[in-house]
Amino acid sequence: MNVNDSEKAAGLLEGEGMERVESAAGADVIFVNTCAVRERAAEKLFHAVGRYRTLKAQNPGLKIAVGGCVAQLQGKEIMERAPTVDVLVGTHNLRDLPRLLAESTESGLSQSALDREADAFSIPADTVSHSSRTRAYVTVVEGCNHVCSFCVVPRTRGKEVCRSPESILQEVRSLLDRGYNEIMLLGQTVNAYRFGDVDFPDLLRRVHDLDERLWRLRFTTSHPEHVDEKFARCFAELPRLAPYLHLPVQSGADAILADMRRGYTAREYLQRLGLLRAYRGDLALTADVIVGYPGETEEDFEATCRLVREASYDGLFVFLYSPRPGTTAIRRPDDIPEAEKKRRFKVLNEQQQRQQRLRHQSYIGRVEEVLVEEVKDGDCKGRTPHFRLVHFDAPTSFDVAPGTRLDVKITTAFPNSLRGRVEGGANARDPRR
Repeated sequence: MNVNDSEKAAGLLEGEGMERVESAAGADVIFVNTCAVRERAAEKLFHAVGRYRTLKAQNPGLKIAVGGCVAQLQGKEIMERAPTVDVLVGTHNLRDLPRLLAESTESGLSQSALDREADAFSIPADTVSHSSRTRAYVTVVEGCNHVCSFCVVPRTRGKEVCRSPESILQEVRSLLDRGYNEIMLLGQTVNAYRFGDVDFPDLLRRVHDLDERLWRLRFTTSHPEHVDEKFARCFAELPRLAPYLHLPVQSGADAILADMRRGYTAREYLQRLGLLRAYRGDLALTADVIVGYPGETEEDFEATCRLVREASYDGLFVFLYSPRPGTTAIRRPDDIPEAEKKRRFKVLNEQQQRQQRLRHQSYIGRVEEVLVEEVKDGDCKGRTPHFRLVHFDAPTSFDVAPGTRLDVKITTAFPNSLRGRVEGGANARDPRR
């Protein structure tokens, strides 16, 4: 969702006649988008602004704008700590970015818009400057109604607000007209979507059936609470719905899950995975896990390791717990030493890497459909329907461009990617055909 927000900001600035530059050193405007989910991510803002201080001394007309969740969370404290910042724009106020920059230029004073009640869907779809030539993001839900103890999102993004199905379908159709064949629906809790009597499985079916030019439909991020049989059936009944799901678990220990306010036990989470795989046996699954949460014992950590083994994930994102302002978990002592957090991170990550290597080795010799995302210096890369990253050499017999679908035979496996070679040339499918 942060990538999509950056695409929106870029589109707004390009609409004012600006052009992207490769280096900050040549910029008249620098927009720093931020994330507040982890403390380290928030601190990156001030490191970045510190680096830009020299550029501003060399170019007094340079404007530095800060957006995203840190801007929403810390507000004008950012300007107090980093006075080189000219503009603050909150999570619901991106549309104000050009106006704020113009007002700052005219007045010489800092400007801000931090109204979390503003319309988060006010930026026209044709304004967005998409960063990918193959995949386009469409936000369908903004905010979150869950109250997980560790999460700052409800404070920075607000409560759930859902777009109408009609506006979503209109945007998807416009993206297909522009040549995007893979659509990813976005939301902090995307499968909580409900607009009137249309729930998320209903929305998936409407988007799926909209136009055969849609090759792949994806979505992220989901919450286990909203996984039921109606949701699971979509993976069996919608052929263009990619067989991939990111379903955060956060912990495998029931005591920690309860303290996190996740709303399920480890066994209930695994039962939901069983339901999903009953409808789509080859469903690729990834998850988020937090290690070092307050009060997490060695037994709790071992329970998480067991769940990860049993879940047999295709990928895992492991995070060290960090206290976030405004969350209920911050009231708990951050009692796990940093060294122990890092040890648990290492143990769990290495366990998952072993699992992924074994899984990927089973793909050697298979032919996978790859949607090409990038071609550079003879090396191509793209994703399979299961979201596996595949590298391959550009064929010499025909040209390959982003947006081409190719059959690639897997020859080498790594923990986080695959490598292969193109099988023939007649199977290339170009979106322009």
